[in-house]
Amino acid sequence: MVKHIDEVKRLGLKLLPPSIQHSLVEFSAITDTDGKEAILFGLGAIKGVGNAAIGKILEAREQSLFADMSDFISRIDSSKVNKKVLESFIKSGSFDSFGYSRRALLENIDAIIDASAECNRAKKMAEYSLFGDAEEMVSVQVNIENSAEFDSKVLLDLEKETIGFYISGHPLDAFRAQIDEMNYTLSSHIDQIENASKALLIGKVEGITEKISKKGNKFGIVSLMDFHGSMELTVFEKQLEILNKMDLDAPLCFKVEISNDEQGVKTRVLKIMDLNEAKKEKVETKVIEIPLEPKVVAVDLCDDEDVLEHLYRAVRESGGRRALHLVITSKLQDVYIETTFGVDDSLDEKIASMPHVRIIG
Repeated sequence: MVKHIDEVKRLGLKLLPPSIQHSLVEFSAITDTDGKEAILFGLGAIKGVGNAAIGKILEAREQSLFADMSDFISRIDSSKVNKKVLESFIKSGSFDSFGYSRRALLENIDAIIDASAECNRAKKMAEYSLFGDAEEMVSVQVNIENSAEFDSKVLLDLEKETIGFYISGHPLDAFRAQIDEMNYTLSSHIDQIENASKALLIGKVEGITEKISKKGNKFGIVSLMDFHGSMELTVFEKQLEILNKMDLDAPLCFKVEISNDEQGVKTRVLKIMDLNEAKKEKVETKVIEIPLEPKVVAVDLCDDEDVLEHLYRAVRESGGRRALHLVITSKLQDVYIETTFGVDDSLDEKIASMPHVRIIG
């Protein structure tokens, strides 16, 4: 499921972090605390958490929500939700509703595990009790001393570790005001830039993979994360040398030339800069205008993980000038999304045979 998260983000959906109290296995449509419709992260997307653990949690939650951490470990079998699973829940923010910082829960995880094991032993003893309901009455109390939360960078790293994606914030948030003053292009908008036009890409370098070409020349593949998703840029030897001397914890700016034709969208890096240097750089970006009348596609929330991937591929292949709007439908409510993609009528044929996807406007 994690491999589809970037596609979800690029389609313009607002994602909320997983919740031990409300998340299902997959994504689900909810109304956020600000009254806006959103998609709640599914527990099944968290690395290190298996279906057996999730099944036990959902089963227990049918009776009632968990009052606190003590209630959680009293009602959930420690053989299903072990230390590794608990760590993943904590790091992803799934236990945030219990009121403890993630730092406090991680610092007390051994105490939580010990209390859970103690509860399990007591339940096994209760099986042989003279009282038939003794097992249901077994509970433990774990004392957790709350502490100051990790700084935002650590929290984001924990989320990326367990989800593969930033949820509660973004490494670029501290620079958003500066970035918004600049004429830059988001990763989700690259395919709307005219062929041969220039663009300024701004993001955090997540990684650099150095390689050697068939001719023996060194080059690198840069993974760049911006506010809307991730992209890969190819840099050659001299650019790679410049990049390796720069502060990779700070936002970096890439002036690129866009190739946008029937073969797809490609970028060629022209210059690498920090924010201050990029503010002085002249970049003229020509955007393909998309007509106002949208094409509306309904997508059912379901267990089929390939639906969004197939839709995303069809959308990219049918590039056109009509704005694409999505309606994400579920049993509870629908979520209307205005994406930044442009499509044409060839999309109708491409998705006609796709399950859970249909044209409605």
